[in-house]
Amino acid sequence: MDVKDMSKFSTSACLGLSGGVTVGSELAYALSGKTGVTSFNVGASYSAGSFFAAAATASKFSQLNVDCMYKVNPDLSIAGSTTHSAAESINLVAVGCAYKAPLGDIKAKVGSNGVLSAVLVKNIAPKVALTASGSIKGTDTSTFKYGLGLSL
Repeated sequence: MDVKDMSKFSTSACLGLSGGVTVGSELAYALSGKTGVTSFNVGASYSAGSFFAAAATASKFSQLNVDCMYKVNPDLSIAGSTTHSAAESINLVAVGCAYKAPLGDIKAKVGSNGVLSAVLVKNIAPKVALTASGSIKGTDTSTFKYGLGLSL
């Protein structure tokens, strides 16, 4: 409930079932202005061993987001994300991976927009991490962006 303006009521629920299945839903209802249901969606996930998958609706059931991840071994995971709607039957949002290398944690992904992104996170001391990242759109070197960060 939006206590300040009393303008909306929202709720969500999640239930863990046997066999690695989790289901959930959310609902929002406007109490002022144009009253009525402003948001409602459902989702479910499944996890078994090294595999995880999830599906969730968005925009009042007009879109379905599907994500999956597979842990190849303790050091390597791969994942993908897609979006489905009436306007676009399938839209590959991103494919990525994470690798725990001796040098540090390396993560990379490529999005449907053609942008390749990568990051290296290196713990240089207890509770201190150095992060180096970069991204580029296709082979256009003028779009290359980079960053360096220190987390304490």
